[in-house]
Formats: sequence, C-alpha cells, structure tokens
Amino acid sequence: MRRKLWEVKELTSEAKGLGKKYNISPFLAQIFLNRKIKDADFSSFLKPELSQLYSPYMLPDMDKAVERITKAAKAKERILLVGDYDVDGITSLAIFYEFIKEFPDTFSFYIPHRVNDGYGFGMEAIIKAKKENRSLIICFDCGTNSFSQIELARSEGIDVIVVDHHHSRNNLSNAVAFINPKREDSTYPFFDLTSAALSFKLLQGLKNLPCWEVLDLVALSLICDVAPLKGENRILLKASLKVLKESPRPAIKALCQASSLKQQNLDTFHIGYILGPRINASGRVAHAQDSLEIFLTDDEREACDIAAKLGDYNQLRKGIGADVLKQAERIVERDFIESSAIIVSGENWHRGVLGIVASRLADKYYRPSFVISFEGDIGRGSARSIHSVHLMKALDKCANLLTTYGGHKKAAGIQISKRDLGVFTEKLNSFIKEDSAPQDFIPVLSVDLKMKFADIDVNFIEEIEILKPFGEENPAPLFASYNISKKTPPKKISSGYSLWLSDDDKTYEGIIYDKDVLEIINYGDNFDLVYSLGKNVYHNIPRLIIRDCKLFGGRS
Repeated sequence: MRRKLWEVKELTSEAKGLGKKYNISPFLAQIFLNRKIKDADFSSFLKPELSQLYSPYMLPDMDKAVERITKAAKAKERILLVGDYDVDGITSLAIFYEFIKEFPDTFSFYIPHRVNDGYGFGMEAIIKAKKENRSLIICFDCGTNSFSQIELARSEGIDVIVVDHHHSRNNLSNAVAFINPKREDSTYPFFDLTSAALSFKLLQGLKNLPCWEVLDLVALSLICDVAPLKGENRILLKASLKVLKESPRPAIKALCQASSLKQQNLDTFHIGYILGPRINASGRVAHAQDSLEIFLTDDEREACDIAAKLGDYNQLRKGIGADVLKQAERIVERDFIESSAIIVSGENWHRGVLGIVASRLADKYYRPSFVISFEGDIGRGSARSIHSVHLMKALDKCANLLTTYGGHKKAAGIQISKRDLGVFTEKLNSFIKEDSAPQDFIPVLSVDLKMKFADIDVNFIEEIEILKPFGEENPAPLFASYNISKKTPPKKISSGYSLWLSDDDKTYEGIIYDKDVLEIINYGDNFDLVYSLGKNVYHNIPRLIIRDCKLFGGRS
C-alpha cells in the first residue's frame, strides 16, 4: 500500500465562535475555514442564490463587447465564432448560439483540430475569416495571449473580441473587447469563472434577460474544466444542477440515454466522469464539431445519433489511451522508477490522449509526468504534476531546450526537438531533485478535522450535505480518528466490505472499497482511520467510508 502523509487540522476557537454566529456546528465552521471561506461569505455559501451573482457589466470590456456584437448583428455583418475543442469551449459556443441563432446566415463556427491545428486562435481561423469575408471574430475559451494573431486580423480589417478565462500576460489592448476576469486591470470580484460562465454573462448582457435556461451548459463547463467550486461558481453550479436535471435540451437527454443515466439523478460525478469524457472524445480522436453539433440541434433523433457517435469516439479514445499507457508504463518501470520526474516518449503516439496518460502516470507513480509523441524530429507532449512540484517553474529552468511550452502549476504542454530530449530529461530531473525533499513525493491527504465518534451524529451528516456539490477546492470532507477497534471482521457486500468499528464510546459501520485498506483491516485490531461520512439508512446512523488507515501506533 502506498504510504500517504496525513495533514490533520484541529478545531480552532475561531470556528467555535463562527459556529455560534451562524447557528451551525463548530465542525462545519472549521471546514469552511479550511476551504478559506471568509466570514463575510459564510451566508452565501450556506444559501447560494442566483440573485447574489454579480452584474455582467462588472466584467472588463463587457459594455464594449455588447455594443460591438449588437452593431454587427443589426448590420448583418459576417461573424466567425472560434472556440476550443474541450467541454468549456464547446459549451461557450453553444451558449452564445442562443443569441446569434436569431441572426441566421451571419455567422459560422471554427474549432481547431487538436492534431492538425493545435490549441486556440491560430492562423487557420484568420484565413477562414478572410476567405468568408468576416468582419468580426469572437474567441471563446482561447485568444487571451494571441497578440500576433489579433494584430494580423486587425491588419486585414477584422475586429476581434476575446471571451476567455486563461491567465493573461497583458491587457490585450489590440482586441476590440477582452472579457477576462484574470486581466491585470480587472476589478471583477471573482477570479475563476469558466469561459462558458463568461459566455453566459455575455448572453445576459446582449439579451438583457436572466437566461437561466442555458445554465445546464454552464454546469457541464464548471465540472469538466475543474473550476474551483466557491464564490460565483458555487452559486452557478448549485442552480445549474437543478436546471440540468430538468433540461429539455435534446443533447442532455441523448447523452444521458446513451450513457444509461437518469437525467433527474445527474450529479457532479456523472458530469465529470461519464458525460464529460464523451463530449471531449470527438476533439481527442476526431473533430470537436460533432460535440458542438449535438448542442445546436433541436432534433431529438439527430441528437441521439450524435450521442451514439460520441460514445463510439469515447470507446476509441479509451482503447488508444490504454495502449499508449501500457507502453508508457513499460518505459517507466525500465527507466524511471528512481527518477524525480517521468519523461516517456514514443513514435506517433496519438496526441489526443497524451494528457490523459500523463495524468494516469502522475497518479500511479506520484511523480511529475511528461508524455511526448514524436513525429519525425518534433515532439509534442503533455505534462501533469503533483502538489509539491510547480511545472512552469521547472520548465522555466529548461526553457532553452524547448521549442515552446506553456501551462500552469499542475498541467502543461511542451514542444521539443528529439536531439534535446536526453539533456532535457537529465536537467529537469536534476532541478526537481534539488528543489524537493523526499516527503514531497509522498501523496498528502488533507484531513479537515480530528474527530471523536461522540461528535459525529446524523445532524452533522445533514450539515455536511450543505457543502454539496463537491469538487475542486470543495472536496468531500475527510476526518481522522485514532485507536479505533474492529468489532466485527469485514463482510462482503455488493460493492465493497462492511464492518463495525468502535472508539469505546460509540460504534459505527465502516465501508471499505480499497483492497489495500482491507488488507490492513484484516491484519490488525486497532487502527488510525481517515474517512468521509455518509449515512447508514437502515439504522439511521452515520457510516464511515474509509479512505486510508494505519495500524494504531504507526501514524506518521
């Protein structure tokens, strides 16, 4: 079993005071504090309402964008809509379609091909706009740092509007409008909206209406783009999930049917791990236009046909990914078991699965992982990191060996010449080793509270429900309890194992899904446990879902 470090937080006096102030348990207040939710934001976190959303016009350049798009629509100017090939880009386009469809024959879409065109707003989009005599390009989920492309478009008499959420290197003054809360000069109160959420805000500005009906699409983007679920994102997602469950949109119905899901039961897991991969699959192994088309059609039969095609693409993506992963793991086991970073490469590995494979390697070996596909001398790769290694800082140290690179702390993309791969591998490993301590390569479990069983009851379980929906920066809370005794041996149930546990005060059911945890539980009698909480409905008592355990006295 892979060892994990437990970072266990204690109940603070501040949490006790806030618990009294907001009439909640001090334990729930402590969880809020652990998520860096400020006192002033407690009320909106407890009861998020759409009325708490900020005005679209607080976003930088929203007024300029609304004015220019409205003018273009009234004059029947020809507009090119450019979007990224992932869920956030696709849903951004689909949301804006709710405005532009009222002006038929004035617009067309451009989504780059992942392998042929690469990411974002590139030359092909400008060529298409010029060929089709477009006077306005609107970029969704891309374009933030496309300075030269925007300048080129302007020189051709084409205005550009950018609606994006990626980090900006400057204020992009050469765009007609640049809607991005991450702009250096932005005063918008919330930093982390997805591009689809920004497209929703733009739609509100253009229509001067609430536009709640597109929140089903916003929900998809928030989960699939792994947006932090706090602030405005929490407000949007809480409402969006309700809209999603009742959405009449043929795309949602078809995707649920193809995935054997009941629409009324959709939650963040279904979106992130079942629907999202299907929507993303066409952009990985074919072209993302199929994923866009399913959201544009009003025909249920057509939506079902496209959903079936996306399912086929997803199966193809899984097969390709599994094959590349198998090859990559063989290389790791041979060459990188003792390395600080994993850098694997192959000839003509499908670029659509490199990021997924890198993520799998990082999870399995808990090392920063690079997966590179070479076509001739040129290698293009994706990287995923662990909590202790900042990818961009590491790549900055190797910049002279890379043709291009970009990304953020935990994910990045690179391009490299084959002749530089060996030196890059050596230099990157050397930097990461020198900059890290041995414990940095041990996974960390961030545990919200040390708890006694006496402090856990059904009321607390119901309080935890207030925290939902869970996701990025708002995970399901974890708790730790020490010197817990096994009252019964584990018994097989449908999806795992059940046993009864006691801290000599109260006895609760524990559920085990992890075979490594099961092995330790079978071996010993007293344990330190990390767990999340659910409910034993039959007995109406708390249930512990065990995430990690150690023999009592062996904690680190």
